[in-house]
Amino acid sequence: MAGLYNHTTRADGLTLTAAIYNADHQNHIDNYDLDQQDDHSANVAEMQSTVDPGEVGTESLSTDALGEIQRLRFIIQQLTGGAQWYSSPEIPASKVAVEMYT
Repeated sequence: MAGLYNHTTRADGLTLTAAIYNADHQNHIDNYDLDQQDDHSANVAEMQSTVDPGEVGTESLSTDALGEIQRLRFIIQQLTGGAQWYSSPEIPASKVAVEMYT
C-alpha cells in the first residue's frame, strides 16, 4: 500500500510565491509522520523480508529505514523461534522471561 503523502503538482507558468513555497514545504513537514509513510508489506514476500544484522564485529549496516525494519524483523523472528517474524512465540513470553534470568 502506498503511503498517504502526495506532493503538490504545479502548472507550467505558475508564479511561485512565498505562500505557495511555504505551503508546499509545510506539506512535507506535516506528512513526515510514520503513518503517512509507505509500508513494506505490499505483498507476502515483502512482509516476510528480513536481514540478518550480523554479530558484534560483523555487523550488516542498514542504509535506510527499510533496512532497519528488516533487521528488527530478523531479531523478532529469532526471539519467537517461529517460521516468520510475526509468528506467535513457541514458548509463552512469561516462561521466556523466567528462563532468561534463571
